Amino acid sequence: MKLDHVAIAVSDHRPVLRQLTGELGALVLSGGTPQGAGFRAMQIRLGRGEAGMTVEVLEPFQPENNDFLARFIDATGGGVHHVTFKTDDIVVERERLRALGVEPVGVDFAGGWKEMFIHPRDGQGTVIQIAQSDLVELAMSEWLDGLPETLVSFDGTEPWWDVGTVLEGRAVATLQRVVIATPDPASGVAFYRDVLEGEAEGHTIIWNGGEILLEAAEGGPRVDRLEIVGHPSIEIGTVRFLGL
Repeated sequence: MKLDHVAIAVSDHRPVLRQLTGELGALVLSGGTPQGAGFRAMQIRLGRGEAGMTVEVLEPFQPENNDFLARFIDATGGGVHHVTFKTDDIVVERERLRALGVEPVGVDFAGGWKEMFIHPRDGQGTVIQIAQSDLVELAMSEWLDGLPETLVSFDGTEPWWDVGTVLEGRAVATLQRVVIATPDPASGVAFYRDVLEGEAEGHTIIWNGGEILLEAAEGGPRVDRLEIVGHPSIEIGTVRFLGL
C-alpha cells in the first residue's frame, strides 16, 4: 500500500493555488475534470525529489451532475476531504479488507482508474480512498525533473487551473505528515498499521509516500492539520499547515 495524496476541498482554487505555489513553492503535477463527477481535481507536490507529500485540490464543477463535493463544502466550509492510498491489486485488497471486517463502499472497478472507499466510521473519522491506476507511474523525482513536460491532464482535457500562477515560489516547503486528532490514538495506530499496512513508529505511521500521526485529543477523530517544514505556519482555505 502506498500513501498517494491527501485531498482538500475548496470553493475556489485560485487563492489556494497562489498560496501553495507562490508562497510554499509547491509544483502542479497533474489534473483533470472527470466527466459527470461534479468536481475537478489538481495534484500539487509539496516537496522535492522523493521528500514530501502530494496534495489534491478539489473544486466543485457542474454540481448539477453530482453535488457531493458542493454539499461537503456547504456543510463544513471545506477542508481535508479524504486520504488516498494506492495498491497494485485492488480486487485482492478488497478481499483482504473484508477478512478484517471492513466492508468497502463506493466500489467502482471499471476503467483504468479503479477505486473503493472506507467510510469515516471505519476509517478513524476520515474518508479513505483506495485506488488502482493502469497508468505507469514515474518515481516522483523523475516526474519533478521532467516538469513542465510531465505536467499532464489525466483525462485528456485542457488544464482547468490558471497556468499563469503555476510558478515555483521562493520558499520550498515540504509536507511532512497528516495529523489526525483522536480520543483513542492506540485504535488509530492499529487501524492504519493493520488495515492500511503502514509501519508504526510510536503514534506515527509511515508508508512509501507519506506519514500520518495520531494525536490524543477530545472529540471525534478528525484530520486536525498538515505539518510542513521549510516554512512558517499558514492557513490555506480552511486547512491549517503547521510549520515545524
